[in-house]
Amino acid sequence: MARATATETVERVEHLQGMILAGRSNTVCLTFMRQTWGVSRAQGYQLLTKAWAQLKDDIDEAGIDRQELLSWSIQTLMAAAGQAKQQKNPGAVVACIRQLDHMTGTGYNSHRGHGMRRY
Repeated sequence: MARATATETVERVEHLQGMILAGRSNTVCLTFMRQTWGVSRAQGYQLLTKAWAQLKDDIDEAGIDRQELLSWSIQTLMAAAGQAKQQKNPGAVVACIRQLDHMTGTGYNSHRGHGMRRY
């Protein structure tokens, strides 16, 4: 297969950013690239690296405050837990709660007090 042009590469990186922001895993993105664009595994990882770097630069440029991002993440996880509860999906509810615990360090199994032993 012929090499992608610079324009095609930019379009591919932008497409990958959209997939990442939609919650697709690196594995799903890599599979998509290999099947759709016929890229090798190594090329796929290079494109993923560019997409992640560009996302990071976009976030840094926007000057997103850590507290704002945490607040948004908490709200999103709470909404997801509520939706999972409505759909009677206890596994997803537990996953959301675990992630909230991990992010906020409020639960019994929190790693915040990693030097403390609980008996």
